[in-house]
Order: sequence, then C-alpha cells, then structure tokens
Amino acid sequence: MTRQGASVYMAERVAQPDCTVGETPVWEPEHGRVTWVDSPGASLYRMTYPAGLMERFDLPLKVGALALHLGGGFIASTERGFAKLDVIDGKVVIDVGTGPDLKTGWRMNDGACDRQGRFWSGSMAPDTSAPGAFGTLFSIGTGGEVLERGGSFRTQNGLAWSPDGLSMYVSDSNTLNPYVMVHDFDPASGQFQNGRLFADRATLGGRPDGAAMDVDGCYWIAASDSGRVLRMTPDGHIDAEIQVDVPNPTNICFIGADLKTAFITTLRANGTGPGGDVYVVQLPFQGLPEPRYDPGSIDP
Repeated sequence: MTRQGASVYMAERVAQPDCTVGETPVWEPEHGRVTWVDSPGASLYRMTYPAGLMERFDLPLKVGALALHLGGGFIASTERGFAKLDVIDGKVVIDVGTGPDLKTGWRMNDGACDRQGRFWSGSMAPDTSAPGAFGTLFSIGTGGEVLERGGSFRTQNGLAWSPDGLSMYVSDSNTLNPYVMVHDFDPASGQFQNGRLFADRATLGGRPDGAAMDVDGCYWIAASDSGRVLRMTPDGHIDAEIQVDVPNPTNICFIGADLKTAFITTLRANGTGPGGDVYVVQLPFQGLPEPRYDPGSIDP
C-alpha cells in the first residue's frame, strides 16, 4: 500500500543474476561499479554502472555483508566471523579474522560501517525461530579488535547511522516480530543507548530488511514482502517509496557519480519465488557516501 502523500518511483530491472538472496550492495566509486553477494548461493557479483557489465565469482564461505575497506577490497561478515575480502586475478580471496567466536551453525548477517570506520554486524542462529535464538551486535575496529556491543535480534538487519553519527538504526526482519529501532550513539566509544521503536510491520507494510542513509538524514529501508523500499524521515514519516515488481526487496545502496541512483537487491521467496534480480531507479534524493572500514579507528 502506498502512503498518502508519499512520492512514488518505479525501479527498473537491470540485471538477472537470479540470486537466492541478493544482499548488501556496495558502490565502489573509484571503479564505477556496484558489488553484492548471494549468501546462500555463496556467490559474489559486481556490475559496472551504467555500462552494465556483470561478473560472478564463487565464494569459499557464506558472506552476509560487505563494506569497503580503507586498504582496498572489503571487510565482510561471514559464517566464520569478520574477514578481509578481495578479488585477485579473478578469484575471491578471504582472510578470516579471529572473531567473534560464534557457536556452531551460527553466522554473521547484515553489516555496515559507522561514521568512524568501525564495521558492525549481528550474529544469527541457524534456526531463528527456536526459543532463545537471539543474536547480538559486534564491531571490529583498531587492529581487528572485536567487541560485543549488545542488542538482541533473531534476524539483525537494517544497520545505518545518521549523517552526524549520533543516531544508530537497526532492524530485526524476522517474521515473528519485525521492527526498526533507533538508538542514541556515542561516536567516540561506539556505545548505543536509549533505544526506541522507529517502525514496525504495521508502519512499513512489510518486514524491514536492509537499509541506507541519504544526505538529508532520511533512512531508506527495504520493506520485504511488500515490493517496496521506503524513505523515512528522522521523525518516522514515510515521504517516498520505490516500487519493484517482485515481493521481496532486500537492500539498497546509492550509486553513480552523484549518488542519486538507487540500486536494489531482491530475493526469491523460499528459493523458488519471483525475485533474485537487481534494480535501479533515478531519484531526486542524494545518498550519503558510506565510510570505509578503517583498521586504525579508535575503540575503547
């Protein structure tokens, strides 16, 4: 359902990678391309824009999320914790770090960098519907130091920080209780507090999945099951939406020289439904350049 007064934009399919779960698109401005993963399919894709040349690479393990690394390549959340990832001579090379120490069958899910260059991701149980199957947030900063940050999520998603770095958004996309929270964030320490409900399924008309931030401080959230990506103002008002022609958009990033093109990944429900392709749409809104993981960032 379209929110009254919201501007509506229609996304166009630009490639058909047929991902099971397309996720975590990242714009590489120096290469003019966007990179994303299919976590269940253990694949990495990248595509030049606007030329549209797409490449696919096998992943040696499941990757939940990517962010640009200050030293080149990416920092990744994986089924074995945080890792440095790059494509060298046509092959994916992963250097898995030392943490966090995940339980058997657990993995890291959605991830993003805060404004100080720490990379964050949440742990996720193999059966998210089981009693007590709640993960928590971790960050990696200076020298690969991993800190457990707290929170309680069945399927953590939607990490994003306001332009001034003083607010942290995070969602839980699990069907049992989907919601988005916003927290006060201390940029110096990385501590967050005073969490309050920002949006729920009734507000969104779908489950909140991946997210991105724009220069106006508005939070763009993929409303899975509704075929839409929503723009939410800091006070929680939905003032714009992007529609895709499949039910399950999963994530969004801003690409192009002016960061006014939205790039959207999707999934195939139950691995068989419509979806799995990628979409773009030109917008009057400008995305916020995302910080790179800085292994020299300062943690307490």
